[in-house]
Amino acid sequence: MKTMMGRSRVAIPLQVGLGQPHVASDRGRQATRRNDCVTRVLAPLGNILIAVFYTLFLRSAITFWVETGSLVGLGLVLFNSLIVTCLLARRRAVAVTGSVTNWILAMLVQLIPLLLRPTGSTSEQLVVVSAGGQLAGLAIMVASLLVLNRSFGILAANRGITTRGLYALVRHPLYTGEMVFFISFLTANWSFQNAYLVSALILIQVVRSFQEETLLLQDQHYAKYRAVVAYRFIPRIL
Repeated sequence: MKTMMGRSRVAIPLQVGLGQPHVASDRGRQATRRNDCVTRVLAPLGNILIAVFYTLFLRSAITFWVETGSLVGLGLVLFNSLIVTCLLARRRAVAVTGSVTNWILAMLVQLIPLLLRPTGSTSEQLVVVSAGGQLAGLAIMVASLLVLNRSFGILAANRGITTRGLYALVRHPLYTGEMVFFISFLTANWSFQNAYLVSALILIQVVRSFQEETLLLQDQHYAKYRAVVAYRFIPRIL
């Protein structure tokens, strides 16, 4: 461009200079449209694949419920049915984490429960306490899912800020319900392996809550919500 300007006094360089931003802008819009098209195709496919994965949990829950007639089994059927429904109907995310750590932790949370093993307890009192705690945990989880609805996701993402129901009391009631459920399971199914796995699950959920809030705090609505709802898991305690 400098050589051309040195040889000629005509206004061609000015015309070229004006044309380049328009070309770059057009290319940028085309790239954005292509990315949007890819997202529209891949996002539903991803939702379907995750829903299929949870359908396997649902099938196991139905089998457990049919074989035992347990209220806990019925609760698991309801919970996993809601997860599959929410995954298939969830809205597109405004922002999704790019953290590899969050992806790994999200996968571990799905896999670790598969390693838990029932050991049985000789104490009827412990069995009753365990069942009651698991039902309480499931009730919290179901209530949280009903409020989250289309905002539910596995990875840290912003699919809309939920402030109703249990989310008006704590910022992560779904995780609270899961912790109550697995601690209650451990009560009547004690083993060192189960204890290590449940401890790992709780630790992972705590870390994920911080990761999610790091992303959600980019939204001013969540920042205001966090200022009002001060507790993460347990009202007035934690």
